[in-house]
Amino acid sequence: MNRRNTTKSENRKGMIVICVVLLVLCTTLFVRYHSLKAQYQTNAETIARLEEEKKDEEERTERLQQQEAYQQTDAFVEETARELLNLIKPGDTTIKPSEE
Repeated sequence: MNRRNTTKSENRKGMIVICVVLLVLCTTLFVRYHSLKAQYQTNAETIARLEEEKKDEEERTERLQQQEAYQQTDAFVEETARELLNLIKPGDTTIKPSEE
């Protein structure tokens, strides 16, 4: 009978050790899950922000390309010559304000 009691006692100790190990593992997994969930949310927010910035930069690039294409036209050259250099085309009439 003594041998039987010892075996039961050893089985109980073994079961307690297994339960403690499982509890520690479950706790570790729970903490890790929440840590990864928070990191995922942060990464998702960062991705959304970066995608918005990318969209804004693509729109800016498109505007700059359109502006560059316009600057290659004769209309831009003519406009610049009229505004910055005060040049006129042959046949244009200029009106000067009176100096009173």
